Amino acid sequence: MNVTSSSRLAILVFLLFAAPLCAQEEGRIVFKDPKNQTDNLMSEEDLHPRMNAWGVDVMVGNDGVGLGFFYHLLFSEDLTGFADLSFSEAKDARQIDFVDYYYGTQWSPNKENRVFRIPLFFGLQYRLFREEIVDNFRPYINGGIGPVMLYITEAKREFFESLGFGHSKYTYGGFLGAGAQFGFDRSSVFGLNLRYMIIPTPKGTQAVQQGELPNANGFFITFNIGMTF
Repeated sequence: MNVTSSSRLAILVFLLFAAPLCAQEEGRIVFKDPKNQTDNLMSEEDLHPRMNAWGVDVMVGNDGVGLGFFYHLLFSEDLTGFADLSFSEAKDARQIDFVDYYYGTQWSPNKENRVFRIPLFFGLQYRLFREEIVDNFRPYINGGIGPVMLYITEAKREFFESLGFGHSKYTYGGFLGAGAQFGFDRSSVFGLNLRYMIIPTPKGTQAVQQGELPNANGFFITFNIGMTF
């Protein structure tokens, strides 16, 4: 192989391996840095809050577990409006529970009725320390008020059977809470909220044999999972 052939071979190998790293712009060859990963970085648009969000609340509290649904509307970078619908049981502090750990059963000898609270709360959520804390941790305080339906079923009936024989009472209520959302990804919602519900009960609402249920208040740790659009 002569010098001319070696030169041609070297040029061919260079073009094969260097072509992906260069581009032609207006007749010029521009070499690109293969270590440059700017295309993989999030843009300002990716970090900008989206206006709407909806999702599910998984609630764990002193009265058991519950389930909720939420819708959020962003008013500004700090202020968000929301609608929140949830379902959970309200228990009387006088209720006596026995648990058979061998068979995995539980019974309450003095329980008269199951009282389920179904509040529809409307409220505001205010983000805290936006300028001081890194954006993947967004603490806030929130609160809401609205109508509440109490659905009452007989405790002596099996759970699902009793749902068809219940009756409703209506009241009002509200809650105060604090929490935080996590992560840079604004296409999804993942957060934790601590809230205390304040719900007075109508006259005649009874959960145990010892008397009327004084209130349907409750404390919950709420896990928020959803998406934005």
